[in-house]
Amino acid sequence: MAAKDSVRTPPSILKSIREEFGRFFDPAPYNPKFDEKKHRNGLKIPWKSVNFINPPYSNVKPWVKKAHEEWKQGKTCILLIKLSNLATSYGKAYLKGAEIRIFPEKLSFPGYDGRAKFNSVLVIYRKNRTSSRYQFI
Repeated sequence: MAAKDSVRTPPSILKSIREEFGRFFDPAPYNPKFDEKKHRNGLKIPWKSVNFINPPYSNVKPWVKKAHEEWKQGKTCILLIKLSNLATSYGKAYLKGAEIRIFPEKLSFPGYDGRAKFNSVLVIYRKNRTSSRYQFI
């Protein structure tokens, strides 16, 4: 994972998620110096009841797959990913049943000047529920 892959989540998004879902586990916390030999790999551990994931954008597929697997085990998983992931083969395979919330404006990530060059979405797998709902937020 490249150092630029660990990016802080915009505080307004974290606030909104906490208001709606309460406390959550973050299996991919901000860590620009991530070293698998020293740090916990969120892909290799069980997740908690409610999870928020802002995965490394250069390697989103395993995180989407893991979130889908954890959801199948009765957990809530919320991912912040690029909109373009929805049109990938893994997006088509693993995003069925998730609620999609699209940010119509590009986000500003803490530590970076200006807005991202891409649009973002929240993918929400709700515990014991399937959805085909999407909305702009």
